[in-house]
Amino acid sequence: MSEQRTDEILYGMGAVAERTGLSAPSIRMWEKRYGAVVPERSETNRRLYRSEDVERLSVMKKLTDRGHAISRIANLGLDRLKALLDESCVDEEHAEISADDELVARRRVGIVSAGLAEMLQDMELFEADVVGTAESLELAAKDGNFPEVDLLVIEAEALFLETISKLRNLVQACGSRLTLVVYRFASSKTVTALAKAIEGVHLLKAPVTDIQLRRECLVLLNSLRGGAEGMAIRQPGPVPPRLYTADQLARLSRISSAVECECPQHMAELLKGLTAFEKYSEECEDRNADDALMHAFLHRTTAHVRRTMEEALRHLVHSEGLKFD
Repeated sequence: MSEQRTDEILYGMGAVAERTGLSAPSIRMWEKRYGAVVPERSETNRRLYRSEDVERLSVMKKLTDRGHAISRIANLGLDRLKALLDESCVDEEHAEISADDELVARRRVGIVSAGLAEMLQDMELFEADVVGTAESLELAAKDGNFPEVDLLVIEAEALFLETISKLRNLVQACGSRLTLVVYRFASSKTVTALAKAIEGVHLLKAPVTDIQLRRECLVLLNSLRGGAEGMAIRQPGPVPPRLYTADQLARLSRISSAVECECPQHMAELLKGLTAFEKYSEECEDRNADDALMHAFLHRTTAHVRRTMEEALRHLVHSEGLKFD
């Protein structure tokens, strides 16, 4: 909806959102936190935006989609914003933002947790910045000013069906493209419903180590970059849980030595080696972002191979009629 005043067309929030592709919460946040635009007010205190405001918001939306942080461009003039956009479009695949303008294409991370913020405090290695934190989902929703982010990391002790709408509302409010939810307890029904309700959500079952969490974030951030040069590692899916404990594998090795077929014994030994390397690759020290991505790749790949071998061993144990529990 638009209004006419002193020969200038003024646009309401709905019209601005439609023309710019921004959500109303994002527009209000850009206005309040960064001063990106200063709308007029109607007699009933409704926001009214000039044509230049709409154009500024539209250009800034395109620039943030290309990796520019809103905090770095919000105070630039319209001509400068247009020039930046032109530069981005000339060579989009290899666009580099001028260091003179201090506009570095970095990913923005938001953390909703009382404990994970400390684990992720140093994101310099991953060319990302923690731009917003909240101690709980309730506090993040109550504040209403959580910044726009590319990756949202949320810790929840337990997930319930009624939690899904709160998560979805926060994800939509901060415009997160990917969301990582670290949880301890949840039913399979809730997990399935959450995956369907929120696009780009990834689940990680607690407890998690510092390295696990940082690498999970790195894998997700790297996927947003589309596999940049030097980091183009196609990561396998989430790490599957183990089907056999170390004690079970040891007992299988002893039992299988008493039967003519030694396949169970050999497979148990192979699995012990795989699980050892899986643990080593998970804990191996990272020197830089490329190291972290490679170790994450090795860890996940080994885990998927281990699961395949575990399933084969389970079938063999059943076929041989072995009892070891």
